[in-house]
Amino acid sequence: MLNYKCPKCGGEMSVNRSGDLLCSYCDSKFIFSDKELKDYKEFRYNMLHYLSSIANHTAVSADAEKIWQRSMCETFVNSEGTEIDVNYIYKSDIGGIECFTTRNNVIFVFPAGKRSLADKYRSGVQQLTYPSADVRDLAQYFPVITGGFELKDGSYLLAVSKSEEVFPLGAFGSLPPVHAAWIVSRIENLCCVMEYSNITHGGIDLDGMFINARTHELYLLGGWENVTVGSSTKDLSMMRQNIKRLMGKEASKAPKEFTDFLDKKALPDAYTDFSDWDNVIEKGFGGRRFEKLDLTDINV
Repeated sequence: MLNYKCPKCGGEMSVNRSGDLLCSYCDSKFIFSDKELKDYKEFRYNMLHYLSSIANHTAVSADAEKIWQRSMCETFVNSEGTEIDVNYIYKSDIGGIECFTTRNNVIFVFPAGKRSLADKYRSGVQQLTYPSADVRDLAQYFPVITGGFELKDGSYLLAVSKSEEVFPLGAFGSLPPVHAAWIVSRIENLCCVMEYSNITHGGIDLDGMFINARTHELYLLGGWENVTVGSSTKDLSMMRQNIKRLMGKEASKAPKEFTDFLDKKALPDAYTDFSDWDNVIEKGFGGRRFEKLDLTDINV
């Protein structure tokens, strides 16, 4: 499935009952053709049903097959002339880099004019360091590169591993505040790792962040070509903007403490910002609790 992004604000667009593409962030409207609408709604329904099944521990192999039977394929040719088929269900563009979500990988294709960014991606990931007391094995939430290929047209294909249950945030549409909140917690935690590593990620984006709806885990897989040395304050600011986009009009249901947190300037480092976020969880949401992600009532 191709995601549909608003050309005015970049937010994900959804389909209303009349078959129009609507942006929940700036209210822009565009028209779908009948065939595009039918294909979009059928695939979107199956995907949301599958994601909800995962979150509720009821997913079966048949649910997954409904998704992957509708996957699309794009073929690339490596520098030696061998064809590489990429079967994917979600495709996005992250700063001119194509990103394909496959069953067990995320595939990034760096165009010939941006080939050097693939090396910067690798270098960015390699700059991560972890505290010796890291008992949560935080490395698993950052990219694990499984392969790379020079392509015939001068571009470069980079493969990063993921599990079958992991999907890009951009595939979920607007989420209510209670779910946006646990996503903030995960991003804040990963920003602390980057703060410890003295790097700024610089590419926080909904399509570059991947989540497991069942386990409430978040993986930061995209944007590593933007890494620079320094504090993660920029990342915390980018996170705030992306969380606003993620909630869309659902943001009106957010507690004031959450809204205020997103509207104010990020604190000087990730550690103090995370501490401030803990106060939002306690005062705005009544403490930490696990909320199952139910997508069955989303209008497709």
